[in-house]
Amino acid sequence: MTFPKSSSTPHHFLAQLVGGWAGATRTWLEPEGTPIESQTQGSVQLVLDGRFALYLYQSSMEGEAQQGIFAFGFNTTLNRYEASWVDSFHNNTAIMFCTGAAKEKGFSVLGSYPDPEGGPDWGWRTEVELLDKDHLIITAYNISPEGSEAKAVESKLTRMKR
Repeated sequence: MTFPKSSSTPHHFLAQLVGGWAGATRTWLEPEGTPIESQTQGSVQLVLDGRFALYLYQSSMEGEAQQGIFAFGFNTTLNRYEASWVDSFHNNTAIMFCTGAAKEKGFSVLGSYPDPEGGPDWGWRTEVELLDKDHLIITAYNISPEGSEAKAVESKLTRMKR
């Protein structure tokens, strides 16, 4: 397993994300459609002695306020990143659990969610990339039951100065 070059351990990487973040989020409701753009503001904090990070954020979708929590950490026993998503837009009342691996400047995790129409589950891949100390991109991809991927959400965030 390789860890982001900007950090010596995954938990050091988590610590680099701490702080306030703001920027633009684009959401695609259809794979080839025009994305809906909104402003996002949130913060990352470490919990449980730095074992986990919580990204709490708020945004809007077509004028309606939205909130979410992305909890993530590195499982040293299984040598992988683990995360959970809850939000007021995508997940209804479900918690999506995801697992994955380190990437050059962050990590990628994969989860799934049930098709509300009763079909096979869909995949949801989230990539977290810290471009530099002040620029963070969180991108999520919808994965159809047949395996095709389409960008679903992209948040380009800048660290808020104190």
